[in-house]
Amino acid sequence: MYDTILDMKEAECDVIVDFAGFGQTTADALEAVRPQGTVVIVGMGKLESNINTYLMITKEIKLLGSNGGTVEDLKGVYDCFATGKMNPTLITIPFEEIDKGLEKLKNHEVKGRLVAVFE
Repeated sequence: MYDTILDMKEAECDVIVDFAGFGQTTADALEAVRPQGTVVIVGMGKLESNINTYLMITKEIKLLGSNGGTVEDLKGVYDCFATGKMNPTLITIPFEEIDKGLEKLKNHEVKGRLVAVFE
């Protein structure tokens, strides 16, 4: 598991999907993706951010925005989960602690996905 997207730089990823979109996450994705790779922004943690155009140009990176996917796209993601190709870190909290969970997200104290569950 990686602590930050920058830790994946040596993996030379073809595509990095930024589900957070906090500006820094997008900047880190541009840094980590391989030359001529693609960064897809899905998350809108921040509605505006600065992009390192030097990296974009010298690495010939494609930057795309996405507003979601098709049912087939989602099925493909579930298939990756089922086969173990993707194994995201999931942290569960009781539904009653959503306020605390949101505070942790705000303070960048969560690594992975925070999921509220009914107990």
